[in-house]
Amino acid sequence: MKKEISCVIILGSRLLSSTIHDELKGRMDIGIFLFNKINADYLILSGGKTNSDIPYSEAEVMYSYLDSKLNKSKIIIEDKSLDTIGNAFFTRLIFENIRSINKGYIVSSCYHQRRAEYIFRVCFGTKYWLDFNYCDNFPILYDNEKQKYRWAKKLFFNIEPGNVNQIKDRLQKNHYLYKNLVL
Repeated sequence: MKKEISCVIILGSRLLSSTIHDELKGRMDIGIFLFNKINADYLILSGGKTNSDIPYSEAEVMYSYLDSKLNKSKIIIEDKSLDTIGNAFFTRLIFENIRSINKGYIVSSCYHQRRAEYIFRVCFGTKYWLDFNYCDNFPILYDNEKQKYRWAKKLFFNIEPGNVNQIKDRLQKNHYLYKNLVL
């Protein structure tokens, strides 16, 4: 039987300043709690530079928030993603590079988990065990979650779940944030 190597993935949230905001802090607190509770092997902080007015990526701000008691060698910074789709895609590439990871716990805000789950399941396929039961109950500030979910379904239409090459191709051709980007 293959040894379980677990990873907690905390999804970023658009920065409003160079310091952590309440929604991102809530996600971090849940993720840190979970990381310690399950004694996870890795912690991925996922979020790129999504606000041009801020010189830091979401992952950098998340990293600076971490308690000094966490083992920094277990922390992986994913700072290429510009949205939830990027969070899932680039995290999947990390899983591929660290071949031993086979179990992921995705942490976000509760209102965001349905869309995050759909996107992660398309990007990861059935090769990995994923858990979406940990989220911060931050109130939704902008009611465009349904629209973003529909857009993700349209973007991923007819993609074989877990097929990284198909996903990469679709992102480069059809996603406004990753179009013509070398992935």
